[in-house]
Amino acid sequence: MNLKRILLDISIYGRLIYEPEVLEKIGEKYKEEFIIYSCSIIRKELKDTPKHIMHGKRKTQIELLNVYDSFIIKGNHDLKDNKLVEGLSLDYFSEYKKNKGTFSQDSIKNDFIIIATATIYQLEIIISNDRRTMFSNNAIESYKKVNERYGLADPEFKDL
Repeated sequence: MNLKRILLDISIYGRLIYEPEVLEKIGEKYKEEFIIYSCSIIRKELKDTPKHIMHGKRKTQIELLNVYDSFIIKGNHDLKDNKLVEGLSLDYFSEYKKNKGTFSQDSIKNDFIIIATATIYQLEIIISNDRRTMFSNNAIESYKKVNERYGLADPEFKDL
């Protein structure tokens, strides 16, 4: 069986702890239909969740990191940032600005690094609920133009 290689954006981890049926659905398919990958930016953003926010009797930050750690196998599935990823993410931003993208580099930088990581490591699917920045029309158009320029395959963009 050919397992799909996917990356879950940070927006998905929040849904996983607040919507148990979504976690159950992914848990059922995990390792049978797909392998979940990640990158340091996602773990860092999860770790930056304010410690005072609670989910039931537990800290949201701890819950998020527990879910993350349950899906991401250290080593091969925790994709490393490198110069190719950095360069590609900067090219995405340049193209995004040419396409009249309105967000600043600071506010969209992590999204572009996540997409660049998935592209460089040839992941098939990126799952996100972020239609405002990561999956905006301007951003997706930018990824596709830059990837075409370099002969890179576009990952599939899916909402959960």
